[in-house]
Amino acid sequence: MQQIVLDLYGGDNKAADLIVGAIEASNELNDISLVIVGDENELTAAISDCNYDKSRISFIDAKGVLTNNDNPMLAVHGENDYTLSKAFDYYKTADDAVSLISVGSTGAVLISSLVKLGLAPNVTKPALASLLPCDGDKMVCLVDCGANLEPTANDLVTFASLGSKYIIDKHLSENPAVALLSVGREDSKGSTLVKQTFPLLKESGLNFIGNIEPADIFTGEADVVVCDGFSGNMILKNTEAVGKRLIAGIKRSGGHDLDKICDEIGKDYNFNERGGAVILGAQKYVVKAHGCATGETIKSCIYQSLGKKVK
Repeated sequence: MQQIVLDLYGGDNKAADLIVGAIEASNELNDISLVIVGDENELTAAISDCNYDKSRISFIDAKGVLTNNDNPMLAVHGENDYTLSKAFDYYKTADDAVSLISVGSTGAVLISSLVKLGLAPNVTKPALASLLPCDGDKMVCLVDCGANLEPTANDLVTFASLGSKYIIDKHLSENPAVALLSVGREDSKGSTLVKQTFPLLKESGLNFIGNIEPADIFTGEADVVVCDGFSGNMILKNTEAVGKRLIAGIKRSGGHDLDKICDEIGKDYNFNERGGAVILGAQKYVVKAHGCATGETIKSCIYQSLGKKVK
């Protein structure tokens, strides 16, 4: 049975509210168990009225909470009672654990991934990846989404390889198609970084299909789109903003079944429905949920950890 470790502390909302989403996911997914780190009395009280399989839910008691105002290095400073630290300490040695999900400080989660889990072989720096919905009910892995604003061409090749492995591990494709984000499909188009990366990807052994323009990211032709963290972060945030504007425009237009239509569109563009950003490059997968995460977000992150979409 696959195990997922949860740190529900350090975000904007109370862990007692977030844990409800975890219980919902557990009730819907019979092949997982959850290890939840935090104040056990608080957490068990929050779900005292819920029906769930207690044999698949366990707790690691911890009282300390790292916030965004704290030095992220505190997460890796020796023995401590921080929920994030205890979650990583357990995750590192748990053979059945396939993912750790945290709503805590991005810096602390990233540092803990590097120090406590360690980098995977031949990886010099981690990357952030996001699974975005595209045509044909597929998902595309956009990497990097903000961890590396000025990567090298070799970094981008590594990120492409990490994204491909992630897609394969989550059973989303056996031979992921990799594309390089650029301003045109021609081999010669793009920034200096893109032009340097293109030939390296062609020789990488990956299933590289060439350049892809931003407008084609969501067509489903690529399983992995690789780019620098600045561009990836802009794509991510702009996609969500456009989705919100689209929904607002539809609602203003009037017509039948608009609420249903908007709900369906909203699922594609709402970060609560998409899960979190995956840290690639560490020895094990880590999902960094949004700081504004709700119970719905946690549920989505659990599904995401298994390579599934919430129904």
